This record gives sequence, C-alpha cells and structure tokens, in this order.
Amino acid sequence: MKDEMVMSPIGVLTVEHLLIARMVDLVQGELEKIGRGKKADLIFIDGAMDFAKNYADLCHHGKEESILFENLARKRLLPEHKKLMDELVMEHVENRKIIISLEMARERYLKGDSDAVGQILTACKSLAEFYPRHMAREEKGLFPPSMEYFSQREQEGVVKKFWEFDKDLLLAKYLTFMDQYDR
Repeated sequence: MKDEMVMSPIGVLTVEHLLIARMVDLVQGELEKIGRGKKADLIFIDGAMDFAKNYADLCHHGKEESILFENLARKRLLPEHKKLMDELVMEHVENRKIIISLEMARERYLKGDSDAVGQILTACKSLAEFYPRHMAREEKGLFPPSMEYFSQREQEGVVKKFWEFDKDLLLAKYLTFMDQYDR
C-alpha cells in the first residue's frame, strides 16, 4: 500500500510536502532563536529563501499547477473541487508575493539597510505560517477526491510527467542544505 501511495500523484506531492514541512520546522527554529535574542543566521535564511522559491514554488507548485491542476481542469469537476483548486492556485500566487518581498528585503539588507532584517523575519514567519495551512487544504480537501477523476493509467501518466518535470531540478542541493541545519 505504501509503495502504491508513493507512485500515485498525491503520494508524490505528499512526500514533497514532508520535505517542505521539514524546512518549515527549521525556519521556525531559526525564528525562535532570533526571538530569544540571537543574531539571525542570514546564510540559513538565504538558503531557506532559495528553497521556498526553487523547490517549494518552482518544483512543487509547478507540478501542481502545470501538471495535476491542468489535467484536472480538463475533467468535469464538481463545483466545490473546481473552487478549491482555484483557491489553491491563488494561494500559490500569494506565496510568490511573500517570496518576492523576502528577496527584496534581502537585497536591501545586503545594501546596508539594517531595518530590512525585520522585513526578512516577517516574510519568513509568513512563509512558515502559509505552508502548513496550505498543504493541509491540499491533502485533506483536494488531493483525495482529485484521484477519482483519473483512471489508473492517467494517474501513472501524471506521475511520469512529474518525474520528467523534476529531472533537471536539484533536489539533492536542498537535502544537503537542510542536513547542515537539522540539529
């Protein structure tokens, strides 16, 4: 059963959610250290920003939007499933805005604006709050019923497209990065 889940589209996306949750835990740990008066580890924050932009958004949300949701859009979805899918896409857009604000604050900080640290921390907190809520909506609200719209062969086709999508991305880069900070 576990192997079947991993090879289903929602299994693949749920495994990615576990990796994103791991990074969220690390970000929350960093925010707690800063809350106790320790200096922000800007190298870590830079890596977390890179992860949010390239893995969580480009890779993970990219798969959801350009493969799963695109295939679902071709189906006759129940109105509540269509509405939830549209809301999840809008959440992806909002998430991208947070990442852009984080990048802009980082650039201001690198140019000497010490006030930008507060904006960096606010954006990190927003990301850490966004992901758990968003992933729960996907895992509990959309993913399970979405598979009912696809035959087994169609699900296998979606998974194949996921692997093709990933082939040029650098998952190992982010695993190595997180291993450095996993205490």
